[in-house]
Amino acid sequence: MSKPAIVVMGALGVIALAVVLGAFALRDKRPPPTPIEEHEIVAAPAPKLDAAPVKPVLPSPPAASAKEVAHRQQPAGKDAGPVLSEAALMAKLHDLAASDPPLSLQLAKEALARFPNSPEAPEFEWNLVKALANMEHYKEAKEAARVMVKKYPGNDFAADVERHLLNHPPNPPNIPEPE
Repeated sequence: MSKPAIVVMGALGVIALAVVLGAFALRDKRPPPTPIEEHEIVAAPAPKLDAAPVKPVLPSPPAASAKEVAHRQQPAGKDAGPVLSEAALMAKLHDLAASDPPLSLQLAKEALARFPNSPEAPEFEWNLVKALANMEHYKEAKEAARVMVKKYPGNDFAADVERHLLNHPPNPPNIPEPE
């Protein structure tokens, strides 16, 4: 095909795309938005200045178990940060992803030590295995994965670890073949 023919075909393609998009734009039957000036403005009544402020009634927090209370009362070391709840640990692990594997490993170990029977324990363990792999500690990661698969049979996180670490291939290129 000659160069002018290619240019003509390209131009025809652009025109056809514009026609199709124009047809879709004309097909849109939504009414245009109303200008701001036409919206009805509703003002809240001004509060009385002589009235005493009303404090909102907050629900009482759920009762903590004796184990949680004892853990909160333990003195923290000089390097220890604030004690995080199970949900806060999980949120922190989600935020970190693979950006800080050593901290992810530390948080996952802390979560497993504090909440071993939690419904979130498989995900904490998955984060531990993932952090080890991200730190290129593949031998430890595989061992932790084997333990996890035995501990949580049928769990999606255990299946993910099994699929990625215990089934060969794939493995990183710098790791020798399994024995």
